[in-house]
Amino acid sequence: MDKQPSPPQNARRYRGQGGEERRAERRARLLDAGLRVFGEVGFHSATVKTICAEAGLTERYFYESFSNSEDLLCAVYEEHMVLQQQRIAEAVLQASREPLAMMEAGLRAFLELARENPAGARVQFLEVLGVSPRVDRLYRQSIENFARLMRSWNAQLFPDEALTVEDEEMLSVGLVGAAVGVAGRWMLAGFAQPLDAMLQTLMVIFRGVMLQRGQA
Repeated sequence: MDKQPSPPQNARRYRGQGGEERRAERRARLLDAGLRVFGEVGFHSATVKTICAEAGLTERYFYESFSNSEDLLCAVYEEHMVLQQQRIAEAVLQASREPLAMMEAGLRAFLELARENPAGARVQFLEVLGVSPRVDRLYRQSIENFARLMRSWNAQLFPDEALTVEDEEMLSVGLVGAAVGVAGRWMLAGFAQPLDAMLQTLMVIFRGVMLQRGQA
């Protein structure tokens, strides 16, 4: 009987996990550790050694997934932004179809996640600023992604609105900037003010836009 070839090394299983599963698990641990360390001491004070210690992994495994700490910062930021967009979208879908109610639900979800996850809020509102051209591009793209999402909602809320494409783009970026600015200030103040107070501040801005458009 012919001897069967041994499986390739990366296909062998350890404690029920294959090589790719173990790498994915290590990467997830590093992402969680990066979020905690960046949220506690900041990106510029964080080291690969500290992050690995937090994750319970050696530096060898850090470089298996990330080229440097900036690479990890980008991955942490992107993961947080995906979560944020999911939370906002879910809240808006669960709200009534009345424009103000949809706006309020989305803004509340945005603020709730910031308070619930202060490390993620610090990464989003503070730690990604001024790191490098690469991170700046990622930050700007995130703003544009949120603005694009807002434009898609506006198209449903204001189907008869006659704003030009350029005006709609600038308006959506301005509203995203207002939300980020207010939430960032709230985070820097240690979330001392009640969430409802922050929500009402943002609703003044968003309601004003909607009043201008004849919808509130």
